[in-house]
Amino acid sequence: MKTIKIAPAKGLRGVVRVPGDKSISHRAAILSAIACGKTTIKNFLFSDDCLATLGALSALGVRISADKKAAKVVIASSGGFKKPRSLLFMKESGTSARVLLGLLSGQDFSTELTAAPSLLRRPMQRVIEPLALMGARIKASGKSKEGFLPLQVLPSRLHGIHWRQKIASAQVKSAILLAGLYAEGRTVVEEPQKTRDHTERMLKIFGADIKIKGGKITLTAGVLRSPRNIFVPGDISSAVFFIVAALAVKNSRILIKDVGINPSRMGAVRVLKRMGGRIKILRKRSIFEPIADIEVQTSALKATTIKAHEIPCLIDELPILMVAAGIARGRSVIEGVQELRVKETDRIASMVSNLTKLGVNIKVRLLNKGESIEITGGDGLSGADLLSFCDHRTAMSMVVAGLAAKGRSSLDDISCVTKSFPDFLGVLKHLLVK
Repeated sequence: MKTIKIAPAKGLRGVVRVPGDKSISHRAAILSAIACGKTTIKNFLFSDDCLATLGALSALGVRISADKKAAKVVIASSGGFKKPRSLLFMKESGTSARVLLGLLSGQDFSTELTAAPSLLRRPMQRVIEPLALMGARIKASGKSKEGFLPLQVLPSRLHGIHWRQKIASAQVKSAILLAGLYAEGRTVVEEPQKTRDHTERMLKIFGADIKIKGGKITLTAGVLRSPRNIFVPGDISSAVFFIVAALAVKNSRILIKDVGINPSRMGAVRVLKRMGGRIKILRKRSIFEPIADIEVQTSALKATTIKAHEIPCLIDELPILMVAAGIARGRSVIEGVQELRVKETDRIASMVSNLTKLGVNIKVRLLNKGESIEITGGDGLSGADLLSFCDHRTAMSMVVAGLAAKGRSSLDDISCVTKSFPDFLGVLKHLLVK
């Protein structure tokens, strides 16, 4: 554990880059591992979660060369895996576990996945169910219907399915599509709500036979070919912490360079703009993903309502959006937040506890279709002794809250940010006005 003290900020100024996108880094490594050829991944995110994926791929016989200082990974593959000699350890990475399940379901050998305690409590049934319909044989530990890790994946012969997603989930969609690369016939996924489409975009640059029309994705099995080079855009989920900090702290103006602006990931930015945030998207361009620079200035925020249909495009940013709502004038409502109960921690509980300490009026209400949060802000935040709950997004959100508060704050543990943003404090220090 690493406790830190947080003083109110005098302002944020300067130009920074955030690390590579976590979702894209995972997928770039996984697809490079099953594609023929050598792939160089630049601006790869060396976080605990992404290292879990690299570790699993290495255990499956993939040749990986990593240069952390240069943020570069080189993967050489013939397109196949070898049976691992031991269990695949997913650390706390839900993305690694869920997405790799799809890939492992199509292998001709058995594997077993396990994880750190926090991930052992997270349900996997939502991905096991469609994979089982494709013919996958996945055995969960215990008798729970939630399909908790450890999981054993047995050899199976897969066939394509037409899957209509009940719950919007990019991880489940990705697992089905990766399994579809090994399945007979076509695999079709239909989404009720748009989720992040990094897997589909990346499958295209690896030469997959994939077609997308509206909310329907159709994939036919085939050999993938390396595109040779991939640049991972900066992570918008990491950038949002600095965006909210610059909006909330007086005398702030920052520029964040080379950030991914995939429309399926821009929900938080859209919300902050309608709250009155002065945010400009500059120098737009496109690789296989859209990318841009983001300029942010101090703004007087006003309350808003976030509807349930918006949640899939901003689920990871909800903790920091709650901080923004606590600063904004008026009553904000966030609908359909129940998915936060099954993240690394119960993020509803962690944010209610911390925001209450900061003097924010926050309430959780039960609805017929889930839970909503009501936050009344505008009276300012007061410094407090805050808790990370061993959750990276809660921890970073509380650092931002402390910067915008009156009076000093403390946070019991910042070390958990290594899960997604190891140099969070270093980047922040670069921006703080002395």
